[in-house]
Amino acid sequence: MKKFSLNFSIFFLYNKIKKGFFMHHDHLWLYSTIIITLIVLAKLISKKTSTVDVLWLIVFGSICVNLGFLPEEHKILESIGEWGIVFIMFALGFDENLNHFMQGLKRTLGIATIGAIFPFTAGFYTAQFFGFDFNSSMIWGLTMTATAVSLTMVSLRQEKLSKSTAATAIMTAAVIDDVLSLVGLSILIPVILSASGVDSNSVDIFTIGLILLKVVFFFITILFIGLILFPEKTPHTNKEGFLTSIISFIRHKINISKLINVDEGNFTPVILVFIAFSFGTIAEFYGFHPAIGAYFGGLFLTNEYFKYQNGIDVIEHKEKAQEIIDHMAFTIFGPIFFVMLGTKLIFDLSIISQVILPIFVLFSIVLVFQILSAAFAARFTGKYAWNDSIMIGLGMLGRAELAFIVINIAYTQHQIINLEQFYILIGTLFLLNITVPTVIKLWKPYYTGEKELILFGVKLSK
Repeated sequence: MKKFSLNFSIFFLYNKIKKGFFMHHDHLWLYSTIIITLIVLAKLISKKTSTVDVLWLIVFGSICVNLGFLPEEHKILESIGEWGIVFIMFALGFDENLNHFMQGLKRTLGIATIGAIFPFTAGFYTAQFFGFDFNSSMIWGLTMTATAVSLTMVSLRQEKLSKSTAATAIMTAAVIDDVLSLVGLSILIPVILSASGVDSNSVDIFTIGLILLKVVFFFITILFIGLILFPEKTPHTNKEGFLTSIISFIRHKINISKLINVDEGNFTPVILVFIAFSFGTIAEFYGFHPAIGAYFGGLFLTNEYFKYQNGIDVIEHKEKAQEIIDHMAFTIFGPIFFVMLGTKLIFDLSIISQVILPIFVLFSIVLVFQILSAAFAARFTGKYAWNDSIMIGLGMLGRAELAFIVINIAYTQHQIINLEQFYILIGTLFLLNITVPTVIKLWKPYYTGEKELILFGVKLSK
């Protein structure tokens, strides 16, 4: 009787909290303060435990919504979180060197393609095995292809391997993986919505062809803008004509370099936000997530754009601008997205008991498929050494920003997957992500040659 009374009291108090002060949707500033507090805690705990703060942000968001301290829905905060994803992708593109990206593109294309196909297959058929429909299976597969660039690089940086051959390959392959995921998402979502009856427009060969055409035109548009507004990207020509004159005029009058250095770079941060949002808008127009447009906006920027003449001195200010963008992406706006994603994870013991087995099955299959496919692809298509190839396979394991974007679009925006699948995918991502720093740390002595590993007569270590 006492146990029943205690449980009833706890249940009553919990519901009073949920229905009380904290659940009023107009308390924007209170919710904002709680979220910023969670971000600070996540940063501190991740630093102390050498884990990724994204995981803690999601966990804290879920705990707070279940305790009634955060609402299950808040459109303003969720919109701010969407800004965060755009800033994250812009920052990743901004940090990437376009020349290195292009040089590594050919060598890592096989890694990215093969390393995406096998996890997709693992996700798709695992969903089929557990009885989920075709549309859900496609989302499972797509979620498993989105590699976490920042997660892997943070883990490599902690092991002082961020400048290694494997790190460069992982970065390029992961970026290609993410682009493939977003292209796949832009094609699959309209097809799935139509097939499921959410969107009444029928999908036929013409519709799919139109979607593919939009994908092609998106990249043509991005390339065209880059060639005109980013001076050194424009091919030199001695031909003169009306179009050439127009391009030349635009390049010299309104190119990005001049905008960035207005008033000696004092307006640079707002110009960078303008670039991120502009490219994001273009991507959304063509049916892409704004994040992929923002990535290319950042990728086009080079050190040369952040130099201006101050008397006889040449002042460089990219490092200062990058620091501001990184703070906006990874410290302020980006974490809000992950906290709000965590608020979608409502505790339900009946659901948790149902998803434990699918989580571990999906995790185990993706773990094996991802490591082996990426490692063998690196070895036999990229011609990397075995120690590099295995590190590349391990480094491609993480699933972060884009995987969560896929889940957010599929569950929150369009309800393609249900709550049970949401738990399964989030749980699998959690396990994959906490595996990354562990396996990289374990492989490091073999990668650097401190230890030797020979398997079936083949030396896998350095």
